[in-house]
Amino acid sequence: MTAEDWPSAHERRSEERRHLLFATTARGADGANQPVLVRDISARGLLLETEEGVILDSPIAVSLPEAGDVEAHVIWQGDKLAGCRLDDHLSQATIDAVRDRGDAAHAEQFDDGDTSDPAVPRTAARTVAARLKQLRIERDLTRAELAERSGISTPSIWAWETGRTVPRIGSLETLARGLGVAVSELQIGSGPLSIDMPPFAAVEGGGDVRMARLAELVAASKAQIAALAGTTPDRVTITIAL
Repeated sequence: MTAEDWPSAHERRSEERRHLLFATTARGADGANQPVLVRDISARGLLLETEEGVILDSPIAVSLPEAGDVEAHVIWQGDKLAGCRLDDHLSQATIDAVRDRGDAAHAEQFDDGDTSDPAVPRTAARTVAARLKQLRIERDLTRAELAERSGISTPSIWAWETGRTVPRIGSLETLARGLGVAVSELQIGSGPLSIDMPPFAAVEGGGDVRMARLAELVAASKAQIAALAGTTPDRVTITIAL
């Protein structure tokens, strides 16, 4: 089986395909856990996304809700994706739990140019990722320590820090509490835009700091509002009254 034909048609459910984003871990034969995203799931197989350069040695054990650690064999792997065949069939309860928990934690993130489904702008993913990593490092916390403080899984924090996904508003609020900051700090940095900021503060290479930060805030806010409302960012309008 190759990446191009994963998963085969007879293995897929008849329902409309959704972009799955469930953060979990895969344990290799050496006992080391690697964070992964489950991008597709069926009773017989998994499609996993890994960090760049991470090779999953077969066999592996993938942690899934309702099932615990399930044994699988990696049958192909590219730069980021790995196709896995499960040793035993998954129950429908596990498949549904993976989909539901992924939806609850992550707003959908797609490749640039993919307009087939609702998309979260890359700018929103980059903004949250940068703020999250900076705030965590400033507090001298590892991802595991932040996970313990916030009650959010380490793989989910990995997915958000690397910009693979964007946290939904509920996850963002939980994460902010774990860091001891306001949600706005994760979205745009410390505090609101200052009314005393010069309207045309130059940045390296030209530009406007105020407008750049405002654009970041608008993009991130539209993405979060859209995720909460179950729509797309292009259908969200933000009006600023001056």
